[in-house]
Amino acid sequence: MQNNIWNDSLKIGIPEIDQQHKQLIEQMGLLVEAMRENQAHSEIAQILKFLEKYIDRHFGFEEQCMESYRCPVACQNKEAHAKFIKNFQEIKTQFDREGSSLSLVLKVNQSLLDWFLNHIRKIDTQLARSMVCDIDKKPS
Repeated sequence: MQNNIWNDSLKIGIPEIDQQHKQLIEQMGLLVEAMRENQAHSEIAQILKFLEKYIDRHFGFEEQCMESYRCPVACQNKEAHAKFIKNFQEIKTQFDREGSSLSLVLKVNQSLLDWFLNHIRKIDTQLARSMVCDIDKKPS
């Protein structure tokens, strides 16, 4: 089993979003492991189905938060999410068509998991800063 990828460097300081990120990273790790071990098609399909729903819910929530707090990277975040969803759909289609393969495991690792970790560190962390700035601007 893969080592737990989640660590404190990925926390952005908003508990609900941190929990969602942790869940997504854990599921992507399970996906990589399931594909690497060539588990049953139905098990991998189930992980993909969960991820598809969860990604949609999480991205929607996060984008709404960024808009609400006027985060300066809100548009960049939305564009990045769209790219991620496109990559996810391509991977899902390839899996449905061909099943697991080493190339697909590498694609999931690079296009989903590594991408998501970098996205959290570069983009999502700016939401917490925007929330603090917004709170500081409000009169007491």
